Amino acid sequence: MKALEKSIYREYAVSAEFDKIILANMEGYDGKKKEQLKSFLEDMQRGGCVSGMIGEFIYHSDCKDFYINHLDDLEDIRKDLEDSLGEPIANRYESPHYTFMCWLCFEEYCFDIYRNSFE
Repeated sequence: MKALEKSIYREYAVSAEFDKIILANMEGYDGKKKEQLKSFLEDMQRGGCVSGMIGEFIYHSDCKDFYINHLDDLEDIRKDLEDSLGEPIANRYESPHYTFMCWLCFEEYCFDIYRNSFE
């Protein structure tokens, strides 16, 4: 899907895993693929991972496994984001670091796709 290729985070291998999660989760939305993607990304912006809408990131144990498998990419995405914002990003839900990192990076990845495809 072309919209997924527009992310500035494509250079990271974890983007392929994020794409799989997005494609699996957007199937529940009405419309053609692009409309499904837009609706999914809008829901993600409203609720975020904390809402439980991403089954892969509900349980801390799943987040820990994902984080361990993609640690370098997730930490690099966080650094890129903090550099662009000019300040550190707070873990406002006080989640375990690995859960925070999965949520932060996945949400940023989704927001970046939305920004580059629908704004």
